Amino acid sequence: MLNRAANALYWMSRYLERAESTARLIEVNLHLSLDLPGEEDTWKAVVETTGDREHFHRNYEVAQRKAVLGFLAFDSGNPNSVLECVKAARENARIVREYLPTEAWECINTLNLQVRQAATSAGALTHLDEMVMGVISAGRQMEGALEAAFSRDEGWYFGQLGRQCERADQTSRLVDVNHRLLENRHEEPSHALRWEAVLKCAGGLQMYRRRHGATEGARVAEFLILDGTFPRSLAFCLREAEESLRAVTGTPPGQFKNNPEKALGKLASELRYTDFDDVLAPGVHRWLDNFQTRLNEVGEEIQRGYFDMPQGGGQAQEAVQQQQ
Repeated sequence: MLNRAANALYWMSRYLERAESTARLIEVNLHLSLDLPGEEDTWKAVVETTGDREHFHRNYEVAQRKAVLGFLAFDSGNPNSVLECVKAARENARIVREYLPTEAWECINTLNLQVRQAATSAGALTHLDEMVMGVISAGRQMEGALEAAFSRDEGWYFGQLGRQCERADQTSRLVDVNHRLLENRHEEPSHALRWEAVLKCAGGLQMYRRRHGATEGARVAEFLILDGTFPRSLAFCLREAEESLRAVTGTPPGQFKNNPEKALGKLASELRYTDFDDVLAPGVHRWLDNFQTRLNEVGEEIQRGYFDMPQGGGQAQEAVQQQQ
């Protein structure tokens, strides 16, 4: 497969996953703000979870509800807003339209139009709940269309690799920010409610309750980091990403052929042999900060190893890189 096409499929999946994660974050916190009105730290945590705190505060002094929602949903100057992520996903899908099932292309194209219309409509924030639920629903529809009709070739595995890397990044940020916010607030009445919101953002409340019952912060963190059966846990995502990368290269389990496989394999294998005491020893924030740094390094190795063209390789790849 041409690296230009592989690059577009990888980033299409990452941007779709990022858009859905941000939509979930908005949707859950819209409802949480009804139960916990007037708590500014709710919206501070939302901005920190997306990694956009510095960017946000260049334009806004205080993390108020309206400002945060507009910034995360429709701000064209924020590359991680739902609007811009859907736009970037659609552009990458356009580049590889011939690789995609028709249903998948129609889904992402329709989603792009709907989000653009929502962004320009009068009272956009008033109907924000409808928009974010539409993004979440489209994400499930897109995943189903690809699952049902995309041939299991290199394109499929590059898309899976992008989705799982992005999902691991989003979950790690979600746990990190909220654990720092809540770790010394066990006696507050809102403590369990906030951790339930974290689980909802990851789509894991029901699965957590089935496994553990009552909502406890440490157990929620352990579940989202190490539970190898839950699809948005770090352990699950890294295992799936590693398997996707091996499928591209044909490398047997336990071996590696290049730097991307080495970096991803080391991180995934460490998670397989980690228990929650290993996370608690340095502190949850420090452990997750190290994880995020290494996951970023994995992404850089994937970019260099598979997508970056040698000098003189033409301008086609450059057009894709501008979206990242």
